[in-house]
Amino acid sequence: MIFLSLKKIHFTCMCVLVFAAVTAHAESIPLEADAFTDYMATKIRSEVGGAAVSVKGPLTLSVGSLQANLDRLYSFCQRSGAACEVEINNYAKTVSGVLKERNAPIDKDAVRIVIRSSDYIKHAQASLGADAAGLQLRPLVTGLMAVVVLDAPRTIRPVTDGDRKKLGLSQEQLFDLGATNIRATLKPLSETAKPVAAGQIGTLPTSFYEVGRLTLHADWAELAASQNGTLLVTLPATDTVLYISESSPSAIDALKAMTKNIARKSPSPLSLEVLRWTKERWELVQ
Repeated sequence: MIFLSLKKIHFTCMCVLVFAAVTAHAESIPLEADAFTDYMATKIRSEVGGAAVSVKGPLTLSVGSLQANLDRLYSFCQRSGAACEVEINNYAKTVSGVLKERNAPIDKDAVRIVIRSSDYIKHAQASLGADAAGLQLRPLVTGLMAVVVLDAPRTIRPVTDGDRKKLGLSQEQLFDLGATNIRATLKPLSETAKPVAAGQIGTLPTSFYEVGRLTLHADWAELAASQNGTLLVTLPATDTVLYISESSPSAIDALKAMTKNIARKSPSPLSLEVLRWTKERWELVQ
């Protein structure tokens, strides 16, 4: 199955996360579920060459040996108008990339960590069937999970237990490797997350792996200390981190309002919850 998402896109069968950006010509896109499914089948056939593409049900396609769930893409198109066509083209092209890359050798340097909602993981597990237990997961806070993935040139797919065994690593070693690779490929947090004053909202560069930084708990200590011990963050989308340096009701309300606005516009919304950094862990702000 593929979890094709939006933008390099997300998990579907064999779970695949994928996300990119391309231009497209204007055309009429049906917004009724069955017609949208047929439309996407035609679009994907044009990209995957000889692989068989068939409709399994509303918003569900069989693509070769994979299953593509279209519900998140369909939901985005229902609310996003003109941006829909770009994401549809992203999706179709990345499906083709998934088929080419799913059997590629596993590169340790490609291991990363991303954050996904618990509801999203449950949906992924339901789609994966017998392979669902093989996903490499850790809870971040209630409602959010850290997921180990492989970052291929065109796709991002979850690491399964079979992948872990091929790498010869324990789950703890796998998460440590993902953390090491995030630190090696991103600028130090001290360079990308500067302290913010009261009334300001900071943000990190847009990236799935910047969001994955939240699993590197100790790395946030310096920013928290520079803000007099107060660090509140939100993750409105799978590639977006917002943060503030105060915990007053008005500051939290402002943070929540910006978070909700970004999540509403994003093709890959993640969470509206506010998290507080403590020395031991991230905690939800009640």
